[in-house]
Amino acid sequence: MKLSPSEVQQEINKVRQNNYNQFIKKIHLRNVRGFNDENVEFKTPVTALIGTNGGGKSTILGSAALAYKNIKPRQFFPKAFLGDESMSDWNIEFELVDKSIQSDKTITKTARFAQSQWRRDEFGSRHIEYIEIQRTVPAGEMSRFRKFLAGNSDDFETISLNENTIKYATAVLDKKIENYKLVRKKDNHSIRMYLGNTQTNIGYSQFHFGAGEASIIETIDRIESAQNNALILIEEIENGLHPVAVRLFVQYLQNAAKRKRLQIIFTTHSQEAVNELPSEAVWATINKRTWNGKLNIESLRAITGTVNATRAVYVEDEFVKELVENALGRHGNGLAETTKVFSAGGYPNLIKVSQFHNENPLLTIPSVALVDGDIYDPETNGELPKHAMFIGEGYPESTVFNYIHENRVELISFIKQRCLLSRFTESRILNAIESVHNSSCDHHIIFSELSQKLDFTSSIYIQSGMIDIFNERNKNYWVDIVNFVSQQQ
Repeated sequence: MKLSPSEVQQEINKVRQNNYNQFIKKIHLRNVRGFNDENVEFKTPVTALIGTNGGGKSTILGSAALAYKNIKPRQFFPKAFLGDESMSDWNIEFELVDKSIQSDKTITKTARFAQSQWRRDEFGSRHIEYIEIQRTVPAGEMSRFRKFLAGNSDDFETISLNENTIKYATAVLDKKIENYKLVRKKDNHSIRMYLGNTQTNIGYSQFHFGAGEASIIETIDRIESAQNNALILIEEIENGLHPVAVRLFVQYLQNAAKRKRLQIIFTTHSQEAVNELPSEAVWATINKRTWNGKLNIESLRAITGTVNATRAVYVEDEFVKELVENALGRHGNGLAETTKVFSAGGYPNLIKVSQFHNENPLLTIPSVALVDGDIYDPETNGELPKHAMFIGEGYPESTVFNYIHENRVELISFIKQRCLLSRFTESRILNAIESVHNSSCDHHIIFSELSQKLDFTSSIYIQSGMIDIFNERNKNYWVDIVNFVSQQQ
């Protein structure tokens, strides 16, 4: 079910090359619920919207729905006769792929609210599935299930679930559902309910489903029943789900998007969901400002001032977060105790996040950005802003691994101990390190490649051990960085 890294990249390339019949490429929000002039660009088939409560996730999700005339704007943006005067200035501009209109380039459409109504001239159609947050409310509390509390059974029909619904819901829930059924009204298929079945063949209705079970089965069934090239919008995918199920569900969404050429946009507060996606697929919205990249849930707390620390450091990813935290602990003379490190996505995203942090009048702690050295080129790159600094030159993963490789014979006993590789001979470990070095693999997967060559020993242990060895023996590497962090006032 899970896509390989190469398959994920292929899907990103399809979006980049406009290789879709229909696709929302970009949304530009002007004066919409506090978004003054913000862009959201959809770079992947599956996009996560994360952010603080009230930060604007649902506004972006609803704006995406307005790109097509199938959805009535009031479903997402109703106007009360009192208190909604600001809607008169709302303007949402879309950049769209629509091969039926333009086969070789994108088109632009604008939705605006004028004279107390939405104007969407000559907007196209597209199959849209909006999977609302109410899906996790117990069936007994939802009005749409009242038809099943009393009535004539002859008005309803019972059918088997879609084959793919059974396959993928079973994978996400880790529960067999091949004997589950769907019951629906014969003259109105939107009136529907799922029927379960125990291992002892005792049936039960959706009134007795768990919230997560009902949510996953219904959501997957609706996605599998949707037309190819559809737009799928999901509110808070983690509701009612165990963290493991969240990860599996996001893997399913990526798989479904590939198979059915779907565009899927969802909101979430779950770090497990974010971790399953490439950096390009994550958009953070905080106080009606947007950033693209893996700005994680913890870093959102720092930007909104809910972290107890005297300094904040933003880095690009989880590897550098561990690298910097370890270095501050070893060489910071107590600096680690008062400094929080957050992964905020790639360059230039972390620069913007740190700047926003420092310009926020509600925050009293300073922040800095530590940028991976792979983009460093004094001849072509301009200087970083005063709140930012490079971490060495080149990719941090490669810097650590190459040091270990160059000194592997001298360090072998430390590698064996700190990477928890005591069950392997020194020669086996040395050969594995040499093999990974010779393969010139992507720096992002160096440690997972080494893990595979050592019988899938945890790459987390290997990575942490090698970071610890590198930092212990390279104090000079960190002197300027530690001083830079400590001097921020």
